[in-house]
Amino acid sequence: MELLEKITLSEVQIQKIEQGGIVKIEATWDEFMDFLEETTYKAEYNNGKIIIIGLASAIHELLVGYMITLLNIHYQFKVYLVFGSNLGVKTKDQRGYFNPDVTVVKGQLEFYNQSTAIILNPYLVVEVLSEGTYQYDLNEKLYKYQSMKSIHEVIFVDRFDKVVVKFQKTDNPKVWTETIYDHENPEILIDTMNVKLNDIFDKIEAFL
Repeated sequence: MELLEKITLSEVQIQKIEQGGIVKIEATWDEFMDFLEETTYKAEYNNGKIIIIGLASAIHELLVGYMITLLNIHYQFKVYLVFGSNLGVKTKDQRGYFNPDVTVVKGQLEFYNQSTAIILNPYLVVEVLSEGTYQYDLNEKLYKYQSMKSIHEVIFVDRFDKVVVKFQKTDNPKVWTETIYDHENPEILIDTMNVKLNDIFDKIEAFL
């Protein structure tokens, strides 16, 4: 409770969150865990800062829902589990905690401490880029995802340019390949799932 009393958001910060942006607040890992239990905001943690994230747009959530549907159908009857953004993903150290838009786990879930909502072993994560979190997702979260031994692919869905970007781990865990799927390369391979670029973005045509 002390941390919540210490954190007083300004009107500018509140407005930024309401518009889908992010606000960063310095805090320790323990302070973040206390904050996470009591806050009504969606919050992540990166390098000593709490990241408070604003509400997502309807288009963003439409794309997230569609990606979850595609992956659930693809992994049906296989040893994979597909989750939405309420699942927490924690790095092995105490410097990173995130809520990917979509998380795929292969095999058994590995939980953090006694939590049933925070895992340590994501296999694949998907982030649907939004205006407010675009730079944060690409410049900060990508590196943390790539540092996790269990993650094999990181997928970014960019609705603005209608592009999907895949980062895939090679046999050398320090080396990743980057594949850009656009109108010149429209056949997407996500893990072992084939999907057409238009099948993803046609869903949001009515909103553009």
